[in-house]
Amino acid sequence: MNIKGVEIGAGQPKVVVSFTNHSKETIDEEIESALSHPGIFDIVEIRSDAFDALSHEEHINLINHIVEEMKDYPIIYTYRTLNEGGKGQKTAAEYESLLNAVLEQCSIDIIDIEFFKYEDIVDNLVQKAKEKGVGVILSQHDFKDTPHFDEMMATYMNMYERGGDILKLAYKPLDGRDVLSVLSAVHDAREKFNCQIVGIAMGEMGRITRLAGGVFGSCLTYGYISHKAAPGQVHAEVLKENLKIFE
Repeated sequence: MNIKGVEIGAGQPKVVVSFTNHSKETIDEEIESALSHPGIFDIVEIRSDAFDALSHEEHINLINHIVEEMKDYPIIYTYRTLNEGGKGQKTAAEYESLLNAVLEQCSIDIIDIEFFKYEDIVDNLVQKAKEKGVGVILSQHDFKDTPHFDEMMATYMNMYERGGDILKLAYKPLDGRDVLSVLSAVHDAREKFNCQIVGIAMGEMGRITRLAGGVFGSCLTYGYISHKAAPGQVHAEVLKENLKIFE
């Protein structure tokens, strides 16, 4: 999966940095910080759930502003809802409408779609993204628990069958066995399915999945430059340096 010269799935996991501020002024600070640190990240994620106070037009305009300023990097668009650990409070219908508008009006490269929305919403958004030539991350997040290995594998399979290009699971581990279970699921899914896989155990306990996930088959690892977007995230510079250990 090659986007703007970034080969996702080849070599070490690609480092994604998330923009999580809520206004043009604060986003511009994140853009400036990112552009002043070239080489420590590969992909930009726009976490637009931070923009909930903006109007629809302002939301789209801000996405396009970031896309233009960061045009040399692949762009992931993500609206993370409250149910999956984000700040977004839109209803399912509003979520579908927003993502459709972004696909129509913004030159993003990948869109993150929450997998456990209503089935027709997920299928419609996947179809729309495919029509627009936009890559699809299908994601599930649970900040309370880690499911059994077999359940994780079943979710990966379901995501694959529904058209995901990148399948992402992120869970809260309760102990070291949960961390190992996530990494095992990543390994087996990467062997079984003809697509890219991401598996994250969140928090301090799961930090190894962000640093060494590529050994097991994870294609992306999420870090930050200005502000953490999730518990356990590592600064992008530290991520890049530590990934060299596993080359």
